[in-house]
Amino acid sequence: MHRSPSAPSTPTPSPGITDVSFDDLFLLNRPTPNRPPPSRRFTVTPSDIIGFKRRLVQHRPCRGPISRTLSYLRSKMDLALSTSSLYPSREDVRQWEKSFDSLLNNKFGCALFRQFLKKEFSDENMDFWLECEEFKKMKDGKKSTTQKAIEIYSEFVAEHAPKEVNLDSDTRAATRAAVEAGCKPDTFALAQNRVEQLMSKDSYRRFLRDRLFLDLLESYDTGDNGPSTSSARN
Repeated sequence: MHRSPSAPSTPTPSPGITDVSFDDLFLLNRPTPNRPPPSRRFTVTPSDIIGFKRRLVQHRPCRGPISRTLSYLRSKMDLALSTSSLYPSREDVRQWEKSFDSLLNNKFGCALFRQFLKKEFSDENMDFWLECEEFKKMKDGKKSTTQKAIEIYSEFVAEHAPKEVNLDSDTRAATRAAVEAGCKPDTFALAQNRVEQLMSKDSYRRFLRDRLFLDLLESYDTGDNGPSTSSARN
């Protein structure tokens, strides 16, 4: 019996690099009334951005759709990072080698340094420092300000706190007295200064020799020049 040939089935495209948009990958497309939230969510760290961008820069040219997709992603990456408030310039990174304050005053630098501290199991120091910076912006006399001060003290300063930072007994007592006396913007100034000094003399020196920082420096030498202006300031 003669059988008529069946129509060829349409192959189902396999997922690939083109299935994930650049905006989804780097979480830059925040939901708007006309745009739903992205269907895929990723946790992206500063070292992820550095490594991914270096791989795009170093990728050897080849033919075909994959090559075109990588070229497109690289151009999108360069554009986004050149205008981003996150990615530092070469001048920013060089300044971090000279000044711990410059590192702390850079959003990308803070995030990278915190990632390093997390490897050393001491990220509570950076978390406390950042909480103190935010607390300085709160208004005196507000109930929310008092509540926030108690939360910071209970989480970081009190003995046996969940994320207790390394403070001497005098600083700890002075901070407790400041919280009890009424919460002002400088309530945690003494404790924050002590923690900053500790990070500067200890962790910061190791950070400058760690691969997280060295990879960032080397990314400029491989053609990843970053933005030309210092746009990552707070």
